[in-house]
Parts: sequence; structure tokens; C-alpha cells
Amino acid sequence: MPHDFSIVEYYSQQGRSRCGYCQSPNTSYSHGMTTERLTVQQYQTLIDRGWRRSGYYCYKPTMDITCCPHYTIRCSALEFKMSRSQKKILKRMIKFLNGELSVDEQKTSQNTCDHDIVRCMDVPNQLEITKEIKPSALNMEIASLSEENSSRINSAGNNPELKVSMENKECLDSKTIKEESSEIKHDLKKKSVSESGMILQKKAKLIRIERKRNKLLAQGKTEDEIKVIMLQRKNQNVGKTLEDYFNEISNCKNKLEIKLVKKMSNEMIDTLDQSAEVFKKYQMVIHRDAENECDKKSYFEFLIKSPLQDTMPENNLPQGYGSFHEQYWYNGNLIAVAVLDILPFCISSVYFFYDPAYSFLTLGTFSSLREVLLTQQLNKYQPSLKYYYMGYYIHSCPKMRYKAKIKPAKLLCPESYTWCDIDKCLPKLDVSKYSRLNEDLTVKDEDGNATADEVLILWNNKVLPFHIFKAFCADQSTEGYVDEFAKLVGKTCLKKMLYCIHSRN
Repeated sequence: MPHDFSIVEYYSQQGRSRCGYCQSPNTSYSHGMTTERLTVQQYQTLIDRGWRRSGYYCYKPTMDITCCPHYTIRCSALEFKMSRSQKKILKRMIKFLNGELSVDEQKTSQNTCDHDIVRCMDVPNQLEITKEIKPSALNMEIASLSEENSSRINSAGNNPELKVSMENKECLDSKTIKEESSEIKHDLKKKSVSESGMILQKKAKLIRIERKRNKLLAQGKTEDEIKVIMLQRKNQNVGKTLEDYFNEISNCKNKLEIKLVKKMSNEMIDTLDQSAEVFKKYQMVIHRDAENECDKKSYFEFLIKSPLQDTMPENNLPQGYGSFHEQYWYNGNLIAVAVLDILPFCISSVYFFYDPAYSFLTLGTFSSLREVLLTQQLNKYQPSLKYYYMGYYIHSCPKMRYKAKIKPAKLLCPESYTWCDIDKCLPKLDVSKYSRLNEDLTVKDEDGNATADEVLILWNNKVLPFHIFKAFCADQSTEGYVDEFAKLVGKTCLKKMLYCIHSRN
């Protein structure tokens, strides 16, 4: 069996589970499958069909019936345009690293940190489901293949992955959701809020200018000299790219070192204690988790393990494809970690956590900007890698709105599986939480026009086309599940994916 095959165990629709967004006890619906071997090419295809992984578990929300539809969202990193607020966050980091951020400024930033990104794996509440799933059974099926085949496939078993979906802590507990009233008011009273916001913004800007002017006067500068200095500073900020800002960050007095480390590498293992401790602090403070819910074992299961097969493309992409942690070290101390999947066409954000002591730096937004830059940098090696995937967008969840501000953003149409500009999608979602986003009704999901007979079955140490397997093994219900699976993953994936069915001995 070639090494570029994935192996999955399908669980059909998992319904009536608790929703971590609207808190309804039995209204979240999704389809799911577990995998201990998933190629980066196939996972790229899956996320472009609305799937997403949380370790071993891959899931696809049942969009037309689930309470909070999840729309896959991405940004074209090469066309990314920074907003004023995003530039402000980068400038604040530079001031902090140069020792110029005052205590008052830190407190002001701390008070607004609730509006920062709180990123989590966007998985429906699958805790009960994954308790019933036994990945070891899938491991046994893989191990039972011929010696030649298993020597190639068992590398998947050696690659750790996460089985329990830990995602939803984003809007997880209604007590932890602090409604972003400014955004809600913006939706209800757009004009009045925008006007008051502009007034406040003008006042703040004038105060900043006056402070700078007074500081220069105290240094003995004349009015003419001050005008020249202020104009020079203004011109310096015009046309600055994302890369320019991060280059400046790397040359500050205090050191912020950003390291990309591969899953289960020596570097990741050596820093496991530090990263697990930051994870625990983050979960307990930001998400109000109990200590036993975010211990080292949970961290390892949730965020270290991954089914993605490390792949080194021919174009010398420095780190290759697979799962990674991007670590943020401030003067030798680990303060934040981004969990990323690097795929043939994109960087996919899985999770982000940080030391709450540094909340005033708005690290969630800061890390998203860094990941856009990383996508731009990797594009120089791999031209097809040009998108930044932010997981799912849920229109009814205020904490998700930051994703729409990483522009240009597009949402995946749940019917045609084509990408649509988010600005055109939002009015549709204001009217109905579920909507076909592609307005051209002639565009169909051709890849989803698949049948059970196109599926390859892994059974009893054999790989069989389903039409042969069903002749002597499959009952009617099995054929229904396999046909459903075929349509959900699509023709492209079926060519390189094995549907595991355990022997009934």
C-alpha cells in the first residue's frame, strides 16, 4: 500500500450533543470520523469541503440542521491589508519591547483585552462521542496489514494525535462569554455608535499628539523642530508592511523570539513542561477550567498529538508540511504558543494560548498577524501556499467577529464548496443563520457526486473496492453509511482514503 493513503473510521452523523456556543443541550449536529493516519494533501481537500480536525477526530457540522452553523473562513495572505487597529497592536508590542509602554497604557490595554481573539479548536462538543471511540482499535487494524504495508502505515501510529475535541472553550461557558457590547450596539445602532466612536478616536489621537509635543518641548525642541519631527514620524508609518513591523520587533531592546517547532521534535519535547504550564494558566484564567481539566496529559492529548503525516515537498519548503507549534519567547520565557497545521495551500490555525499576565499585548490578534506573515514567507518557497485558514466562522458568536476583520476574508459555501467574499455573505447570515452563499445556483458540488462503490474498504487485512466487499459482507445499513461518507468527503479524497471496517470475530 502506498504511503500517501489515509485511513479513517467513519461514525456517520453525531447529533443532539451540547452546543458550546448557544449552550443548548442537544441541538448540535455533525458528521465525524477518526483517523490515525491522514496525509496533508487529503486534509487540505477535507477542509476545503467544510471538515476540520481536532486530533484523531475529524468532523463536519451538519450545516442545515445544527443550531450554530460553522462556515469555513480563510484570508488570502498575499492580498492582506492591515487595519489601523491591527497596526496599533504591532506598535504597542514595539513600545513594550523597547521599554516605552507606560503602566497606564498597560492597564488601558488590559481593560480591553476581552475584545482580543480567543481562539480555540472549533469543534462541536464531542466529548461524549470521543469517550466511546477507541483509536486503539484502528491502530490494530493498521497493524494487522501485511508486514510490508504496515511498515509504511504504522508510522501513523507513531505520530501522536489528539482524539478529544477540546475546542469550544471559545464561547464555551455562558458565564465566560463577556458580550462585546460595543459590537452588538454597532449592529443595532450603527450610525450613532460609529459617530461616537469617531469622536472618541479623535480625542484619543489629539491627546497622543499633545503628549508627544509636550515631551519634545521638555527636551528643548522649538515649534519648527517639533513639526519636522512629527512629520518624519508620520511618513515613517506610511507604507509599512507587515514584514517591516516584525523586522522592527526583532530588533527591539528586549527580545521576542518566535520559533516554529515540529510536532514531537526534540525541541518540542524539551519545552513540554513550559508550554504545558502556559496552557494550564490560559485555560484556568481565560476559560475558567478546573486544574484537572488542563493538566499535562490533557495538553498532550489536545495539542501535541496530530494525525497529519510529516511531508517534505520537492520545492525545499524549509520545515515541510505537517503539524507545528509556533512558540513566543520573551527574554527567554515562553509566553504564548500557536498550534498550526501547514498544508499544501495554507496555514491552518488550530489553537492559540498565552500567559494571561501578557493580556495587555493583545496576543491573540498579534499572533494572527504573525501567521499571515508566515503564510506570506512560505509562499516564496511554495507558490500554491497562499491562504490563512482561521477555522470556522459562526455568525451568532460575537467572539468570532475578529475573523471577518482579517481581510480579505472569504467563507466557504456549504452547498457549492466555492469561496465567497464575506462582505456579501454577512447580510445573508443576518437574515438566516444557514444560507447558500454562492448566488449562482448553477454551480454544483461536482466533487460530492460520489457513491459507495467508489470507496476503498480496509477489512481483515485486505483492501477491497466496496462493490466487492458488499457482495459477501455488507448489509444495507453499512452501504448507507458508506454512501453518505462518499458524498461528504468527495471523489478527490476517495482516491487516496481507506474506509476501515473491523472484522466481526
